[in-house]
Amino acid sequence: MRKSYLPLIAIILLAATFYSATMIVLVLNIQPPLIPTSSVSGKTPTVNVLLYEGEITGSTYGFGNSSTTLTSPGPTLTFKTTDIVNITVINVGKMPHAFAITDAAKTGAKVLFNAEIASASNPLPPGQQGTIIFAPTTAGSVYYICPVPGHAESGMYGSVTITSG
Repeated sequence: MRKSYLPLIAIILLAATFYSATMIVLVLNIQPPLIPTSSVSGKTPTVNVLLYEGEITGSTYGFGNSSTTLTSPGPTLTFKTTDIVNITVINVGKMPHAFAITDAAKTGAKVLFNAEIASASNPLPPGQQGTIIFAPTTAGSVYYICPVPGHAESGMYGSVTITSG
């Protein structure tokens, strides 16, 4: 009987491809863009928000209106359903963080309005910033969090109030 080496060759090619892709990301630091596409692209924002995020203590994280005023929970954000919101988040911490508007103040919560900067699997590195433009289309009370696992539970969240326009 003759042995077929095709499965072995296929596995070796897949491993080589995975290794090459990993090295390209790690060595060349090629990452997907941190500004996702949005249904409001091209529209002029009516509200601009600048938030800072990072560690307050070794086990408490937060958001703030300046790099020296991080709090847990972070400041309350207020929007109208007619607003086009531009949020910029700057990571002033020593570890990776991200930002998302969600339906709950916990890891794994549903992202609302496509309002997410970076992600749990691809967070903002320390010293980096990201921006999102979105339209809060539904009135109510929601949250913003750092979606990196455990960070919202360590204080990285805040309230968002959306009123009818």
